[in-house]
Amino acid sequence: MKRVLILKPVILISMKKSLGSRINDMKAQILNEDFKKDAEDVMGKDLAGAVAALKTKASDKEFQKGAAAGQEDGAEDDEKVPSSEKPVPATKMFPTQAEIGFGNSLDDLVADKYEQIDNAFNTPVKMSSPSGKSPILVADIGGEIAILDGHHRWSLCFMINPDADMSCDILKGDFDTPEDALKAMQFAIAAKAGKVKTKGFEGKDLMSVSTEEVVKYVEENIVDSAIEKFKKYKPELFEEGGDDKKAIASYIGNTHKKIVKMKGLFTRNIMPQADFSGAPQDTVNTALAKGDINFNKPYVKESSIKEAFQRRAGIKK
Repeated sequence: MKRVLILKPVILISMKKSLGSRINDMKAQILNEDFKKDAEDVMGKDLAGAVAALKTKASDKEFQKGAAAGQEDGAEDDEKVPSSEKPVPATKMFPTQAEIGFGNSLDDLVADKYEQIDNAFNTPVKMSSPSGKSPILVADIGGEIAILDGHHRWSLCFMINPDADMSCDILKGDFDTPEDALKAMQFAIAAKAGKVKTKGFEGKDLMSVSTEEVVKYVEENIVDSAIEKFKKYKPELFEEGGDDKKAIASYIGNTHKKIVKMKGLFTRNIMPQADFSGAPQDTVNTALAKGDINFNKPYVKESSIKEAFQRRAGIKK
């Protein structure tokens, strides 16, 4: 006589749950391993390579989930990047961007627009922008202040008043180089915006033109109201008499000689653009401060990987 094994409904349900749990564990393990490989790939590249990789990976929902899981990787505090607002001398702020717009740095100066000359002498300085006045976003890299965002506000202020102390949002994280900070910022943008968009450089580059061209431009274009403001804030420029326009143009020319020595390393088309990508910069900064952005090893909690393997092998239930 053949024996027929009859499984009770409760046992069948239990088996289904066990099988479902193992399948889910396997899926989670695959996703964890995929994200770990992607994160290692991105953060192991130079900035240009990292940005190119993020542009292809950022739209993937599982990548976004992993990139925003900094507090779930088994090292909850390793990616916290707190920030504080403090004044920093403009001459102690170093650009990371190679190109700086000529017009962005001089047009508002010579035309006396948006009260920018007044702004540059009002400590701590916050220059006007389309979104209002805000601090420059920088990172403290071993005591050196690297500009991450706000290069044109910095350059405009510098050209008007290089002795200014500028209001800065200073990020302090586990960064060895400015490139590390820029990659972490791009990683954070990918996590919060689901895409990474950048802008190319257009127009004339302040860091590449001759000082003679700068002097000529200022002398030929500066308006009377701008001259009056320089007389108010920099009266020493006019003590020897002579042509007012030439005096200001000479001063701006000397300032240009200083700023070109500070040229950054990275082209504009790989620089972070949080708002342009779709994530407000404040949102990105907050996520970094909380440690939500998973840009450092370990990218995945190792115990969860081990447990998934054990469940798959039947060692652990």
